[in-house]
Amino acid sequence: MHIILSLLGIVVTILILVNRLSENGIDIGWLNPFAWRRRRDWSKKFHVNPIYAITSPMEVTALIMIALVKSEGEISREQKAELLTQFTNEFKLSSEQAAELLSSCLFILKDDIDQVLDIRKLLAPNKEGFSSDQAESALSLLKHMAELDGQRNSFQQKMIESFAQSFNLQQQSSEKWN
Repeated sequence: MHIILSLLGIVVTILILVNRLSENGIDIGWLNPFAWRRRRDWSKKFHVNPIYAITSPMEVTALIMIALVKSEGEISREQKAELLTQFTNEFKLSSEQAAELLSSCLFILKDDIDQVLDIRKLLAPNKEGFSSDQAESALSLLKHMAELDGQRNSFQQKMIESFAQSFNLQQQSSEKWN
């Protein structure tokens, strides 16, 4: 019996000391493996580039379309109008939803379109979400947007070829997204 009382006394003493240390600002939370794991997982999610966390095939396609248009400089009014038209017609979005999609993609891209060069990494979270019809439709949308102002530049050609290779696509299709 005296051994049990001694062990309980030691446990209570340790808990009181831990409480006093935390009240005085000394953090010993790193000793807790569950909290450490939670902080580590949160840190991984927090520090990832938001472009590589997109899980919707429609949003990824819209992001690549905008990157293709933006590769030649700033987006003109006509290009924005064409993007909004494609979003409403192909993705079956309302005009408000299309405008929100455009603005969110522009915000994520900012001025660094080189972020989308690694198509395989960009498509990794959602490649399984693409149906074969959606992939073909996305490829035709990308080709259309690249040829909007004439010939494709090297960035646009590289992006389209990389997208087609990711899905092993060769032909165009006009399948819808819904």
